[in-house]
Amino acid sequence: MSLYSFFGCMFTAYGPLLSIFFLYISRDAQLVLLMVCSAFFWLIAILLSSVIWFAATPARDMNAVTILHSVILQELFRWALFKLLHRAEKGLMIVSKNPKSRYNRSVFAFVSGFGFGLTSALVTYISTLVQTIQPGVIMCPSCPKATLFFISAINTSLTSLQHITWMMIAFEAYLNLPTLLGILQGAWVLASHFGVSYAMLLNASESVSLGCVYAIVIQVVILAISTTLVVLNLKKHYGAAVFSRTQR
Repeated sequence: MSLYSFFGCMFTAYGPLLSIFFLYISRDAQLVLLMVCSAFFWLIAILLSSVIWFAATPARDMNAVTILHSVILQELFRWALFKLLHRAEKGLMIVSKNPKSRYNRSVFAFVSGFGFGLTSALVTYISTLVQTIQPGVIMCPSCPKATLFFISAINTSLTSLQHITWMMIAFEAYLNLPTLLGILQGAWVLASHFGVSYAMLLNASESVSLGCVYAIVIQVVILAISTTLVVLNLKKHYGAAVFSRTQR
């Protein structure tokens, strides 16, 4: 492969995240620190998942089992991050650029999700990206006419954006617990995370023709639903101030 493939795959996978970081998050030191904190939580979750994978020798080749405990651990640490930020919310408000802004809570959730998504994208795709500058090419098993590098880049980009929406929905759900709305939103985050993760298995399936296409479609549909839920939550809290102004 060539440098064209390297940069093409790199910007496909990391372009949206880089845009969000340099245009918004990098301008505020507090948001950068919050991003690093959330990234640390995701790394701990994956570290524990790796320990389980290493210890459970009979299940090492069972990707479905690995996904199961990996997703559960990520969601547990998502909840732990929420509990930490919720306890420190007053302090975070005081040191923020706009201490009295009612948008701070949503911003904190957004940046926390960004930290999860960025770390996930770096850990899961960087080794694949490096291979794009090596001789030869690896084709996607379920889509033989497409390279695994490019398909993985698309999945990485979508998954990183999923983490942002999941974090915003999850924070809203945890605040609403134990109401039915909070339970349903929390269940959606867990179910959609499982759905996206298991859909990735279609990429490596040789028995499912165009499995990579199905995986991407599933990701896009779930991302659209999650984004809709985020917009509805934002409209519920800030609709009079933001959305009515947009309509004008």
